[in-house]
Amino acid sequence: MINEPRLLAELDAAVASVGFPVSGQAIEQAWDLTEEATPSEAFQERVRRAIGEVVPAGELLLLVTLRARRGREHDLVEASEAFVSASLQMPGVLGSTLYRSPADPMMLTLAERFAGRQALEQHMAADYFGRFQRIQGPLLAAPVEAIFYQRTVS
Repeated sequence: MINEPRLLAELDAAVASVGFPVSGQAIEQAWDLTEEATPSEAFQERVRRAIGEVVPAGELLLLVTLRARRGREHDLVEASEAFVSASLQMPGVLGSTLYRSPADPMMLTLAERFAGRQALEQHMAADYFGRFQRIQGPLLAAPVEAIFYQRTVS
């Protein structure tokens, strides 16, 4: 059974550690979004609304850190590589690359570039995104960490 208050507290701590500008209410809304298995129209609308509240406009860089569960690192790399390949087919995705830490082989970083907020929204609403969210759960040893960066120079 999932201990939701503990998981939300861990998520709050992870968000605070990276300086991601998200309110407690947004964290709870994000938690509610994870309970839905397939991206319905209502899900996509909630994602668009959440993105509009916290994600800056313009070109975006998203760094996502994934920590593999021991013994499942190969599976996480394989699933992440499939995700990267699918992402690169989406209009507005300017880049998607997977990196593995040589100092910590359990740690993967996914670097994704988007033309703007709309491209990010379409990416998150795509079937491949939902599929990756479902697959990665049992492969992760810790919650995913994500940091957005906005391009400052044209």
